[in-house]
Amino acid sequence: MTNYTWLPHLDGAVPPAGQGKRISTYTVALEAWRRGIRLRFYSTFDEENKLKLRYALKHDEKEHHFALSKGDEVTEEAFDICEDKQLTREYLEEAGVAVPKGAKFADGTTEDEIIRFAESIGYPVVLKPVSANGGKGVFANVKDEEVLRGAIQYVRDELEYKDVIIEEHIPWEREFRIIVIGDRVLGAMHRIPANVQGDGVQTIKQLIEEKNKFRKQNPHLTNRTIRIDKEVLYMIEQAGYTLDSVLEEGKTLYLRVQSNLSNGGDSVDMTEELSPGLEQMALDATKAIPGLAQSGVDIMVDDHGEQGVVVEVNSRPGLGGHLFPMHGTPRDFAKAFIDYYFPETADYHRSNLYFNFDAILEPLKARSASMVEVARAPAGKMYARKFIVKGDVQGIGYRQHIKREALNNQFHGFAKNEADGSVSVVVTGEDEEQVEAFREICAEGPENANVHEVQVEPWTKPLCIGFKSLSVKKKTLTKKDYERMARHYLMMQKSTSWKITAPIRKAMDVVKKIKRKQ
Repeated sequence: MTNYTWLPHLDGAVPPAGQGKRISTYTVALEAWRRGIRLRFYSTFDEENKLKLRYALKHDEKEHHFALSKGDEVTEEAFDICEDKQLTREYLEEAGVAVPKGAKFADGTTEDEIIRFAESIGYPVVLKPVSANGGKGVFANVKDEEVLRGAIQYVRDELEYKDVIIEEHIPWEREFRIIVIGDRVLGAMHRIPANVQGDGVQTIKQLIEEKNKFRKQNPHLTNRTIRIDKEVLYMIEQAGYTLDSVLEEGKTLYLRVQSNLSNGGDSVDMTEELSPGLEQMALDATKAIPGLAQSGVDIMVDDHGEQGVVVEVNSRPGLGGHLFPMHGTPRDFAKAFIDYYFPETADYHRSNLYFNFDAILEPLKARSASMVEVARAPAGKMYARKFIVKGDVQGIGYRQHIKREALNNQFHGFAKNEADGSVSVVVTGEDEEQVEAFREICAEGPENANVHEVQVEPWTKPLCIGFKSLSVKKKTLTKKDYERMARHYLMMQKSTSWKITAPIRKAMDVVKKIKRKQ
């Protein structure tokens, strides 16, 4: 595994509330806000009274409303069609778009009827709910009647999806998600089922833990780790291994059948490898559904990357796998979406600031507010500098002093205590001379500070609006850390040096007791 490479304007600019499932919401809203477009978040509630986050963008007299990545140019009809996989298939077939053979079986259809249809198209088949998302309840490559009956019972009885679809299984291994907006294909990613690659040293369990650490560094995958469940254990067993087996160097072990990123799948950018034929297929699939202004088209692709079969069309495709792929070039689709809805702002200056999404969501989640408007981003170019302040500057109120001075100058940024005793100060503002002059304020500090040196460095990374006082992040000891320390202590007690120095330690304890009494 290699290090990630992010789009510079998103590097470190996704707060916790904007990660995972809300990454499309946050990044599209952020792109608009950075251009000076008015941004409001508001709440709606579903039939079960669960909170649904929505946001509105307004520029001059134009206003658009969004749910996740889906803008209001996607009609309700298009949304309803995409939510029903069978209805989607019918529209695609009518438009001449290649889809797998299949049929829908509504609640009340018997298990035997489903089995007879599966036998008529031939095994292997795919079973999936009509209206589920994220790969939930999908069973691919079902090879016989016994397995299919078990899958039907699980989907209908345990997951409670009564309406199901049976399709022919497409033998191709690669599945592309292609993003379309308007009449333009933005790009594609290949989704690979959860997997680990052996190094000849670590066990499969250790490889999964290492892979999950890598995934947690990705804002899109923070909470989308590989969970060791029945399916994963089954896949490991079928491959002839256990969790404690050491996987051979260079060998890839697949842990799931489905490639959904939410279940541990990998995202690989494939934009440059996308053939004209697949691009046209994605455009045709989108146009086949009336009122579908934007889409994520899932296509099973042959080994040569030339032919494909559409297996699903999404009206609100997730952008996280494209903005933050595990492998390949990140694609700025959030910008493309805002360019589409607000083309007049395409050349506007983009601020390098970002907003505190966690603080914005808090009153909405607590239901103490139904709408929160984000303060406008500063217009025009911003200038930023980093000042490394050395001397006696920690534990004396230095950061609070700097924070007051920065806010007085209408700067954004932070002051952070570093492990070496210095303080890092980063400020950004609209006046370049004022920003440069802040070095003198850092050099002077509060009355009881003793500043020896102030080093100046350029700063190009995004900054959160406002000014924060930060400390060095302390490591939280885990259960494994304590167990390792305990083992080390027991080994030390058994060592010869520990036994030899026992009289000295006892003497030192006596001296300490005497000093405490004095």
